[in-house]
Amino acid sequence: MTNTDNNNNNNNNNNNNNNLNDEIKNKLEKQQNQKDQKLIIVIMGVSGCGKTTIGKAIASSLGCGFNDADEFHSEENKEKMRLGIPLNDDDRKPWLSSINKRMIEFLNNENEVSDHVFTCSALKSIYRDQLSNNINKDNLLFILLQGTKQLISERLQNRKDHFFNPNLLDSQLSTLELPTQSELSNHHYAFIDISNSVDGIVDEIFNYLK
Repeated sequence: MTNTDNNNNNNNNNNNNNNLNDEIKNKLEKQQNQKDQKLIIVIMGVSGCGKTTIGKAIASSLGCGFNDADEFHSEENKEKMRLGIPLNDDDRKPWLSSINKRMIEFLNNENEVSDHVFTCSALKSIYRDQLSNNINKDNLLFILLQGTKQLISERLQNRKDHFFNPNLLDSQLSTLELPTQSELSNHHYAFIDISNSVDGIVDEIFNYLK
């Protein structure tokens, strides 16, 4: 083989390597762009504020995925709440970690190209920190559903076939920490009054998403 042939082969190999590198680079850029454009919507608030109802309605309107926080609770946690025993930080830590893991799986899954709705009480600042761990600010929106104790209590009393003991409402309300100025700077938040109808609340949320 002549030197010319060797040079031509080397050039062809280099061109093939460059093309392969360009393909990998373009694929990675496409995946990153898809990830950057995804939005995780977390419907948060105390039990009885309507997280699941509103979350499902939003997901249905968006045509996207939905996960309820109850899916991630251990049987031990559910039993404690059924008995009227408030969960503590240690009880909630693995639960929040599981939800965060599912969020990151969603962001990294190139087959899930739309947004995704989660529900989670996310009562404390440290809980929201756990939920948002390793998630970009612009990929996450917290929507806090707010209402009077009387309205939420009435809803809890009328709720059937759920493990949450209505007597835990006072504990949840006392545990709830409104977002601090630091949180408002580091995360996106929307605050929604639950005295409106479901359709009205969904419309209000969609106005915020525009």
